[in-house]
Amino acid sequence: MKCRHMKPTLALLALISLPALALANPPPTQLQPGLWQFHYRSTTEMEGHAIPAVNESTKQCIKDTNPAKLPLLPKLPANIKCTAPSLQTSDKGYHVTMACTASEPNGMVTQMDEAFMIAPSDDGSQITIDGTVHQHITGSPIPIPPVLVKISATGHRIGMCLAAKH
Repeated sequence: MKCRHMKPTLALLALISLPALALANPPPTQLQPGLWQFHYRSTTEMEGHAIPAVNESTKQCIKDTNPAKLPLLPKLPANIKCTAPSLQTSDKGYHVTMACTASEPNGMVTQMDEAFMIAPSDDGSQITIDGTVHQHITGSPIPIPPVLVKISATGHRIGMCLAAKH
């Protein structure tokens, strides 16, 4: 496939759209404050072909214990615009759907339709995120088929935040 270099970029684009989900209001479950370890995994399929998974891990100090305000990944780039998330809560967490558009200077436009289930544990020491992103790219000099990205993330509290050094 001629667009091999686009595959990791597409998975990353889906992953960086996760912070927009933080605009939704969560169920009443609160997370424990402290140092958290997050693990992210995304798999991508294009024309029925699987692309190697992308795995990332981060550690973050979480002070705002509202699970909808977790800083899962860095702020979205300016070229990505998302609709307000649609939220349905349940006793297990919340289901969020939204659409995002990424416009590039070269005229390429990526449309993403996203659906995620976000579930904090009852004791607030863990959170899981599972979802899918359907991507369609237009404006490319060569046709790029639709892409399906499956994303899963887990986070768990690993201790107290380290004191800031002066």
